[in-house]
Amino acid sequence: MNKFLAFITFLLFLLLLWFANDNYQTCCNKNNNVIEKAPSKTLSNTDSTTTSSATEKATNDNTNVEKKQAKSLDALTYKWNSNEAITSDAWEKEKTTILSGKQNGKILQIVAPYFKDEGKKLAIERAKNVFAKLGGKDVLSNTEFKSKLLKYYDGAKTSPFDGTDFNWLVRNKNIKEMGNKVIIYFPSGSSKKISNENIINYLNSVATNLKTNDKKVILSGHSDNSGNAINNDHLALARAKSIKAELVKLGVDANRITTISYGEARPIATNATRAGRQKNRRVELEIK
Repeated sequence: MNKFLAFITFLLFLLLLWFANDNYQTCCNKNNNVIEKAPSKTLSNTDSTTTSSATEKATNDNTNVEKKQAKSLDALTYKWNSNEAITSDAWEKEKTTILSGKQNGKILQIVAPYFKDEGKKLAIERAKNVFAKLGGKDVLSNTEFKSKLLKYYDGAKTSPFDGTDFNWLVRNKNIKEMGNKVIIYFPSGSSKKISNENIINYLNSVATNLKTNDKKVILSGHSDNSGNAINNDHLALARAKSIKAELVKLGVDANRITTISYGEARPIATNATRAGRQKNRRVELEIK
């Protein structure tokens, strides 16, 4: 009988241990569920950081717009769809600086801006109005008007904008500067050593400029269509090489100069007239 009671007591003890362990697991699982919710706060912080970054980006974008709008303080500006050249108190100083580049044998190229929706014609009208602001024909006898397309930005229609370029270009019977390209004209059938004063003086300025950078020179020779095409190809190459020889003589490294011949294949004027053929006998110089 005592053994039986002892056995029952032992079973009750095991049963109590089982219930105690079950309650403990339930309690801990509940606590774990609470703890697992904590990462949601971290996600919230991440969202806040993202929102903050977006706000900073918007602020920076607005600042960029404000910088573009600040161009209204420049010496020369325009308004959307208007050809009027608006000048500020700084214009007189700017005008003096521009006109100081005036020299014999040079023309002033005025490049005025426009947006696509305004049209290219408006830019030319702007350039002509700037020409008048500079004194017109009383001050400038040779002027060229060009246009340049601006990339649209927010605020362009409501705030003044600038973007005018002024370029003094060499123009004589031997040299014609055209932005990033220079045309050097040759007499008929000629490819000999350069002796023309206009060409020598110009190449001297080119060589001086090249000594300040590591840019390359491309010289392309051209001819009119007089005579044999093969001979014209050789003649055009000889012209390019004669310009190269002069630049090397002035101190430019020969390895920086490339010569090409297009012969009569790329005329820029008609070969039916003497004046047209003269324009086609040329070397085009590009610095890149």
